[in-house]
Amino acid sequence: MPEESSAKQKQAEAKTNVSMPDIVELWKELYFNAEESWADATKELITSKGFIQVLDQIRDQYLSFHKVSQQNIDQYLEANPLPSKKDIARIAELIIGLEDKVDNFDLNFSNNILKITSSMIKLVEFQELMKQEIAELKQQTASINKKLDTINRKLNVKTRSQDNITEVKGGDDKPVTKPKRSKKKDSES
Repeated sequence: MPEESSAKQKQAEAKTNVSMPDIVELWKELYFNAEESWADATKELITSKGFIQVLDQIRDQYLSFHKVSQQNIDQYLEANPLPSKKDIARIAELIIGLEDKVDNFDLNFSNNILKITSSMIKLVEFQELMKQEIAELKQQTASINKKLDTINRKLNVKTRSQDNITEVKGGDDKPVTKPKRSKKKDSES
């Protein structure tokens, strides 16, 4: 009995071992067979004048649709205050230019302030020098004035003494000769 049961099992196993076809292999075979026919059909289609005319018509229709849609968008944007990409790009360019000008202005302003500050410092130093020179000139003028006053006094004294001498002699129209002085008196004056 064990032999019979094993024989029955073998028969059952043989019935269940039905071979299934490999789907991947079938797909590859179908693909490679269809590839050649599709390639030939596509070459014929692409090289035909009708296909080129269809492509030209599609291109023309697309360009005209694009032109009309662009005109509609521009009209819409003119009617409604919405900025376009061009407007935003132009504003961005203007802002960048303005920033550059502000940076240049700031740089020039700080450079000019530095120049003005250094000029003011030089001016103050020059004024200090001028004050010192003016003070020195005042001192020199004062000393010259003192010397001139001294000379004037001495001359006034001499002229008075000469006037007195001419009056004492009697008022002649004759010139009076001056007395000779000693060297000591000349060196004192």
